Amino acid sequence: MKRKDFLKNILIGSAAALVNSPLPAKTEPATQKIRLAVIFIAGFQHYNGPDAESLLETGMPLQLNRVPHNSFDKNAVEIWTGDAKLGYLPRSCNKTIARLMDKGVGVEALVLGLDPSAFPYSVKIEVFYFKDIEAL
Repeated sequence: MKRKDFLKNILIGSAAALVNSPLPAKTEPATQKIRLAVIFIAGFQHYNGPDAESLLETGMPLQLNRVPHNSFDKNAVEIWTGDAKLGYLPRSCNKTIARLMDKGVGVEALVLGLDPSAFPYSVKIEVFYFKDIEAL
């Protein structure tokens, strides 16, 4: 076999191997759910909570809005569903959550349970965020 033919076969074989090899799949970064609090909504009875209670379902996501200029609590975080303000995160657990939100961390909340007979502590929620973790 001539040197030219030998090199040609090597190049063709290498090219065929590259064409037939699958491309690496894009994977989402692994995340870990970090629970920050499991609490009842504070002030539920003073806002739109009682009117919106029939719309709430277990597992339903809620919106959290940071209110840094609240005159009663500089760490205030409102809880909303759609256009209905349900109340606030209790002052006893809002400091860390407010700081995370101030730093741009995406904090989320879900309805964990509903018990209308326990009014005004009828809506239990979970507050959490997702942390990216390195795949080992």
